[in-house]
Amino acid sequence: MVLSNMASSFVEEVEQQVKEEEKGNTKAANKHADKIYGLANKFKESGTEGKSELINLAKHSNPYVRLWAACNLDESAKEFAREVLTDLAQHTNEKYGQNAQIHLDYNM
Repeated sequence: MVLSNMASSFVEEVEQQVKEEEKGNTKAANKHADKIYGLANKFKESGTEGKSELINLAKHSNPYVRLWAACNLDESAKEFAREVLTDLAQHTNEKYGQNAQIHLDYNM
C-alpha cells in the first residue's frame, strides 16, 4: 500500500473508531483500533518515509488523529510525540485530552 493511501486509511479508521466509541459500540471501536495499530506498524516498517508520514499525521487537524499518531511514534521521535501529547492534554474536558494525559503519565 502506498504511504498516502495508508495515511488516508489511518485518518478514516481513527474517525470510525471515535464514532463507534462515542456510540458505545466497544467491539466495533476495538476493531478500528486494531486496524489503526496495524497501519501504524506498517508506517514504522516503511523506514524513514513511513516515519515521516506518521509525524505528518501527528500534525493533522483532527486531534484524535494527532493522538493516535503521536502515541505510535517510536523513540527517535519521542520528544516530538511528547510535545503533541502535551498540547492535546491541555484540553482536559475532551476525551482526546484525557487520553493524551494518560499516555504521557504511563508511557513517556
